[in-house]
Amino acid sequence: MEYLRHLLILCLLGYVSSSVTVQEYVDKLLVNTNNKIATIESNPELVNRIYHYFKEQYSQEHSNKLVDFKRSKRVEIFKSNLKYVIEHNENPSTTFKLKLNEMSDWTDNERDQLRTNIQNGPVNTKEPVESRDEVIVPDEFDWTNQTRVPYAVTPVKNQRHCGSCYAFAMVGALEKTYAELYNQSGPLSPQELIDCSDANGCEGGSFEDTFNYVQRNGDKISLEKDYPSTSDGKQNEKCLRTNQTTLSLNPKYRLQYEQLQTENEDHMKKVLYHRGPIYFSFNCGKREGNDTMLRDVSNKFDHYASGVFDVPGCPTHRNMNHALVIVGYGTENGVEFWKVKNSWGATWGDHGYLKIKRNDNMCGIATWPYYTGLF
Repeated sequence: MEYLRHLLILCLLGYVSSSVTVQEYVDKLLVNTNNKIATIESNPELVNRIYHYFKEQYSQEHSNKLVDFKRSKRVEIFKSNLKYVIEHNENPSTTFKLKLNEMSDWTDNERDQLRTNIQNGPVNTKEPVESRDEVIVPDEFDWTNQTRVPYAVTPVKNQRHCGSCYAFAMVGALEKTYAELYNQSGPLSPQELIDCSDANGCEGGSFEDTFNYVQRNGDKISLEKDYPSTSDGKQNEKCLRTNQTTLSLNPKYRLQYEQLQTENEDHMKKVLYHRGPIYFSFNCGKREGNDTMLRDVSNKFDHYASGVFDVPGCPTHRNMNHALVIVGYGTENGVEFWKVKNSWGATWGDHGYLKIKRNDNMCGIATWPYYTGLF
């Protein structure tokens, strides 16, 4: 009877609009199912139907797979992630939800291609230059939704199958300065930093690699429209810059950066509010290898949907393999968080963003933070 009920639901869902996400499709399908995992295990036709819908939603992404695996292998990977997402979302103690997305049938190697070697120097243990005493900031703030500097945060970008997050994080940190100078939205070019800086293209880089490149060029970088990303996100064979934009119009104020004091999230909050978005290195887990903690962090980060990301025990000083930008902060259901902009496209996470637990140096968010701007 249970099997027949699911077949009926599958037929009805065949008429569901393609605007329904894969996760919504699964949730509707299993809404009245008592034991969702057992149902998934005992109904291969059900899994195949869900996977068919998944492929329809991500047809373009599937054409860009790194490895041409047989469908049966992809379904096996997808089923494992389907069960993982269901089990996580049924746990009442978690502070965040997961969802199926384009990575849900990727191999470990394909998922790790989004991660890279983020090169970090020594942490900064010095006291902040500016006073921390009695500096008042609001309880919540969001650079994506404010009027002080319109266009400070541009739409979410997609680094695709390239370990170039450092370039996307750098332009994300600099775009507030562009908006401040020109009073318009100016998505800057991560591709220029991938192609022209001292970083290693899709093999990783550092904050200093990309910042020093911009500074050496007279505080100039191209707009994204003048130096667009490649179709697959990969590095061009040579630097193609032509028309560049200046990020410092007044000789009195040059583009500079400050490495903020490590593990001082109170100061980070004040810098974020008074000055602008913050670039940081992060441990977003690792698929390949035998480290169960890193695999768990990876599963949760890759499939993040909403809520406050909190993985107790996540390492804070090793496996720093992703760079992102903090654009806000607040509190949700009593849990303090940082609002973070990712570079995995707008369909990932919460429209391309996530909330990370604040004041716990979650996965190293406060270990190597940087601010860059005019000062």
